[in-house]
Amino acid sequence: MVTKTPTVPGVFTRQSSGLVRSVGTLDAVYYGVMAITIAYMVFIVAAIPNYPGVSAEWSILITCVGAVALGIVYALFASVYPRSGGEYVFLSRTVHPLVGFVVSFEQTFWYAFYFGVNGAFFAIYGAAPLLTALGLQLNSTGLQNVGTWFTSGWGMFLTGSALVLLIGFAAYRGMGVYFRIQRWLGTIALGSVLLTILIFILGATGVLHFQQAYDSLAGSGAYDKVIAGATKLGQPLAWSTQLGPTLNFMIWPAFALFFSVNMVSFSGEIKNVRRGELIGIPGAMLVSAALMIALTYFARHAVGTNWLIAASTPGNALSIPLAPYLNNFAAILANNPLITILISFWVIFVIPFALGSNVIYGSRALFAWGLDGVAPNRLGDVSKQYHSPVVTIVVMAVAAEIALAIFAFTSWVAILSGLLGFVVAFLVVTLSGLAFPFQNRERFENSPAAIKVAGIPLLTIAAVVATPYLVFLIWRTFVDSTYGAAATISIVVNIVVFAAAIVWFFAARAYRKSRGVDVDRRYQQIPVE
Repeated sequence: MVTKTPTVPGVFTRQSSGLVRSVGTLDAVYYGVMAITIAYMVFIVAAIPNYPGVSAEWSILITCVGAVALGIVYALFASVYPRSGGEYVFLSRTVHPLVGFVVSFEQTFWYAFYFGVNGAFFAIYGAAPLLTALGLQLNSTGLQNVGTWFTSGWGMFLTGSALVLLIGFAAYRGMGVYFRIQRWLGTIALGSVLLTILIFILGATGVLHFQQAYDSLAGSGAYDKVIAGATKLGQPLAWSTQLGPTLNFMIWPAFALFFSVNMVSFSGEIKNVRRGELIGIPGAMLVSAALMIALTYFARHAVGTNWLIAASTPGNALSIPLAPYLNNFAAILANNPLITILISFWVIFVIPFALGSNVIYGSRALFAWGLDGVAPNRLGDVSKQYHSPVVTIVVMAVAAEIALAIFAFTSWVAILSGLLGFVVAFLVVTLSGLAFPFQNRERFENSPAAIKVAGIPLLTIAAVVATPYLVFLIWRTFVDSTYGAAATISIVVNIVVFAAAIVWFFAARAYRKSRGVDVDRRYQQIPVE
């Protein structure tokens, strides 16, 4: 049906993008789950003490409703123009070229940032906990010291750099190779998550005993000392669930669940664009939310809610050098080196594909800019052998290294520094999707997005549901100080990036026009496939 979209012949200088449709629906689901990074649960749970009265499980469930609605908006909107490039492609064709470019520029900037920062997350939340836990269990000071090194500036930078190069190379080898690797490692990671949940279930039912295991590693009475330490700091431990803190906590599961939507960045490489994203995006969100809820619920009951809150309380020193992360709790509970290794796979194998989702989104956005002429033509180059946008992958890797260095060696940025930019972009897409079926009725009716429920476009229904979530999350990024969510530098950077995108767009268009190229004509048709 997309072929009915109006076209203007001769505005593109090539007949093919060079990309190929090699991604199946199951691969799309795997990608969505890995892009969500359920591995972020290791620090999501650590944030709980900052929200007295929160029910993390209810917060995840409520967030999932908004996430699925947003995912449906993205999947349907992208099906109108099934080409690689993310929001840029369909917003520039259905709303306005400037809107599409600014949203894409903002997103690409922050995806480049997290391409590097996720490398540091691998060191902090994957390698360091694994080696430190093994060091304690095997009475090896050397392993503990290596684990501590991974949390140092050079440990984060060198580990992250290696991961950026590795994932960048996998993306360069093409989507076929990348998704084969993802399928195997993703399966192992999901198995590791299920094993971790099983360990917590055994702890919750009394088969395993966390207090005994912790005291055996940290010394008699150490478990109770953690609770006593939090009490001295004034941390409330026992609380009844309250709606306010539960809603406020949503920025944490949202920071994970919403990012399955970046699957639209490679719409032009999905075999079945009707089914792949509409199943892949919401499906990945539902699977990930279920795993998150199970991890949180059974961990609380296995470890003890009071102790979990106490261990995660800022300033409360633990008796052993293990950070208050879920993978560490499971390792303590199992108290077995082999199981410690196995339950670490879900963090170690998931976070690299968070980097992968970042580089794929950014490289496809840059590629689409180059194809349309609002960026250098070289960005549109594609490897004939691997069908991957080589130049844009290199650009993303360089930007990632800069971001990684800033994160590792300065205190300028934090975990949630990019959340504001992402959520604003999501809101623009959602509001555009809300209006699209009515402002572009003919185009909508002749596209795969023309799905209706009781005569109302599903795209509109989903947008109506998602909008209040996004508005609320934007507000939270301005008032929530946990882990740098409301850092002033983040707000300033977003304003600068927004302004830079506007200047870039008009300067690029003027430059092309001076060379006899009318960029505006390219926005009147779907990009080459």
